[in-house]
Amino acid sequence: MATMDIIQYAGGSPANFLDVGGGANQQQIEHAFEILLSDRNVQAVFINIFGGILRVDTLAQGVVEAAKKTNVQVPVVLRLEGTNVEQGRQILKDSGLNFIIGETMRDAAAKVVAAAKSKAH
Repeated sequence: MATMDIIQYAGGSPANFLDVGGGANQQQIEHAFEILLSDRNVQAVFINIFGGILRVDTLAQGVVEAAKKTNVQVPVVLRLEGTNVEQGRQILKDSGLNFIIGETMRDAAAKVVAAAKSKAH
């Protein structure tokens, strides 16, 4: 709920909230993308992860593969913290995809709101 609150605080209007859980794998992340992207009103996706149970590098690899398979056409903003965070950030940077990485929750929320607003115009 804090993720939705900070998006609203940043001037956005969150459409949905999806928690894939600590044991998420690539297929579950891919399915999450499919669910989110099935709504044509979605202008951007914000992934907020604190990797304790689920390592950040594992999540990042799943996000890269899921984004490729689902052909994501909206901006994807990520806020990453936790185990193997630097490796996760590198995986996203090396993916060849245009992920936006926020340094903090507030930074990522501002970036996803800006991305959604630019996509809507």
